[in-house]
Amino acid sequence: MKWFSLLLILLVPLVHGGQSTEFELTSGDTISADVYSADTQVLFLYLPSERGFGKGYVPTVQQLAFFGVDVWVLDLHSSYMVPKHRSSINRFKVEDVLEIVSIAKRKGFEKIFFLTSGRGAQLALKTAHQWQLKNPKSNLIKGHIFHSPYLIHGKPELGAKAEYVDISTVSNLPIYLLLPQFGTKYFRADEIFEQLKIGGSSIFTHRLKGAHGGFHMRNEKDLKPMDLKVKKGLSDTYVLAMNLMNTVDIPKVMALKKQTKNAQSLSFGEPILKPYKGKSNISLKLKSIDGQILNIKDFDNQVILINFWASWCKPCVTEIPSLVRLQTILKDKPFKILTVNVGESKQEIDAFMKKVKFDLPIMLDHSGQAVRDWGVYAYPSNFLLDKNGNIRYTYRGALEWDARPIVKTIQSLF
Repeated sequence: MKWFSLLLILLVPLVHGGQSTEFELTSGDTISADVYSADTQVLFLYLPSERGFGKGYVPTVQQLAFFGVDVWVLDLHSSYMVPKHRSSINRFKVEDVLEIVSIAKRKGFEKIFFLTSGRGAQLALKTAHQWQLKNPKSNLIKGHIFHSPYLIHGKPELGAKAEYVDISTVSNLPIYLLLPQFGTKYFRADEIFEQLKIGGSSIFTHRLKGAHGGFHMRNEKDLKPMDLKVKKGLSDTYVLAMNLMNTVDIPKVMALKKQTKNAQSLSFGEPILKPYKGKSNISLKLKSIDGQILNIKDFDNQVILINFWASWCKPCVTEIPSLVRLQTILKDKPFKILTVNVGESKQEIDAFMKKVKFDLPIMLDHSGQAVRDWGVYAYPSNFLLDKNGNIRYTYRGALEWDARPIVKTIQSLF
């Protein structure tokens, strides 16, 4: 059996390499794609996330082709000459992707599944919805496979409930969600589930314990052991997802009652703390890495900075040294930094602390309850409380915490 598996690994790249193809569309656009042919009637239409494609997906789609699933990988960023950025998905034309679906139908495909991640899920949902409205008798598109879908409108304020894009409310097709543990969507699984159910979708949630976000796009040499294990079975997972979705009776598609909102203007990390406008009196009581119970109510008459972080989050790691410096600068003041690690074990944190100087209190949010209570949708996220326990300022993203304007703002609370 081991020799057979090794033979398959060696043969797949030789037999099922991607063929570069260009689709000339009636809009005048040309869409580049890598086509992995299996000569079947089942097609996975692979759409990019807002960050495009890494090359790590190639072995997975080669295995899919070997086992009888065609895959078209659409390189939309290059085709439209759009930079890889979170706003890029809004610049891709749904009409062009719809025409590619029509081309697939003319080529004899009888079942199409969309495969994508991040904000690519929004493009997949829009395309499928438009296809169904224009072709009400067609059952060509059978469902979606989403890695950590980003379906939130804009950037929600910390402490506020996120607003989801309108297209997420009209999906009637089955959806298979892949959510790695070390990713920002893991503790939002139930919220995403309930949102996608509104339009009648059957949702299959697959939590990937021990896996890191984006593992499916990275090369094997860059993966941790658990990521590698999950990735080696990813083609089987996709086939399982396809078979599950094939069993679903799809309800009638609903019309979209209102247009998706325009994307919010983007700001790029200006070093200014944001006044807080969310809910108040949020509790925070967690076990620390030392086994003690820490409760923010025990820090009366102190200014508190609460930092949500994880060791797999590069921006989090980037800002840690400045947090340590900030605590030193304000060591003689009634000031305390409390950090909340999201979802990692004590062993993982201990290993990280051997590499990075981190002598700040660490609270452990294993279940993600604090993440949900405090309205955190991205890491790092920071909350600054005054001496009365009121949340006064927030900041989402990495920051140089010992920068003079930041220190001055904190000092104003003493």
